[in-house]
Amino acid sequence: MILKQIAQKVSDDTSKIIGYPVSISDEHGYLIGVSDRTRIGIFDELFSIVIKSKKLMYWNEKDSQKYTNIFPGVAAPIIVNGEVLGAIGIIGRIEENLETENYIHLVKNHIEMMCHEEIRKEIKSFEASSIEKLIHYILHFDNSKQETDYIIRYSKMLGFDLTLNRICLVFEIKTALNVDRNSRHPNIQQFQYDLLEIISYLFKDDQEDLIGALNFEQYCILKTVHLNKIDDSFFKRLDDKTKKLNILLENKYNLSAFVAIGDLHTNTGINGVVKSYQDALKTLEAGKKINNNTNLYNYNDLTVLLEILLSELTQKSFKKLHGKFLSFLEHDSFDVLSLTFLMYCKCNMNISETARELFIHRNSLNYRLEKIKQLTNLDISNFEHCLLLYMVIKNI
Repeated sequence: MILKQIAQKVSDDTSKIIGYPVSISDEHGYLIGVSDRTRIGIFDELFSIVIKSKKLMYWNEKDSQKYTNIFPGVAAPIIVNGEVLGAIGIIGRIEENLETENYIHLVKNHIEMMCHEEIRKEIKSFEASSIEKLIHYILHFDNSKQETDYIIRYSKMLGFDLTLNRICLVFEIKTALNVDRNSRHPNIQQFQYDLLEIISYLFKDDQEDLIGALNFEQYCILKTVHLNKIDDSFFKRLDDKTKKLNILLENKYNLSAFVAIGDLHTNTGINGVVKSYQDALKTLEAGKKINNNTNLYNYNDLTVLLEILLSELTQKSFKKLHGKFLSFLEHDSFDVLSLTFLMYCKCNMNISETARELFIHRNSLNYRLEKIKQLTNLDISNFEHCLLLYMVIKNI
């Protein structure tokens, strides 16, 4: 199967380079790659003999006349991992000399190397598929269905210990700004393969780390943590790696990536990983709303936690507040006033700093804040009052 996938291309490319027709057969002697495509599928008895003998063979005009549809030339078996996959023949080279042998061995070695590479890719693809299957089992784990034993057995078969502490990182891939969306994008399968290779290269520090695709846009790594606590250096390393990831993605694909880190739930096995994954998804959404010029979001960042808390409060919780601030929410200048108020909160209710951040005069800022005060009846110098309005605006 592997040889069949590359046979015709190798035949065409090699024929152009060496100036002689090149034929390739499968393990039974049937032609699967030939310069003359009308011969594909024909049984070549001499190739069959080469395959059985596992030796290089020459045959001249007189030899070839003994068989049907056979041309003079030289052929050698294609052997990968001790198994004969087929044969390669150069038609028209019948001189038994060093130059001919170099030709046939060069082509034979090239094909065998390509087959080795394809086999390596298939093995790697199978391993990646098995790990992705395990990841999906873990992340969609339902304790009520008593799936624990099955998942643990499957993980052990793949060489992973699910009793170790793991923290979940979710990667979301987005098209970079100001770029042609159709430029330099590979096919989906190749892109996912390349991206997983990049993530593995940058983020995998332990053989127990599990890396896989969640869908076309999202990927994750269940990262092994051997301690019960994570220090600041851990997040600093992740930040550096996230920056490198974005440089690689932008240069190669005109893409960017957001990375969200869930919380670490120690000594809780599969349930802890599931919670960390759920934390990471919440962190990703919260981080994108905050938009603080970073591509790495951490669940334990207090700004992120506040955003998550606001998103988890029910609409019923805000119904009374919405009614109280209706004049403000429906005002024609709401967009400008709400942006001003959020910046005021971000600057710790400091008038001078807020004016600088908004690039407006201090008097203009005071006018806007006074307008907010009139519309809401809040004391905007009072932290608790500001918190109520902040929560309402962020919930819209």
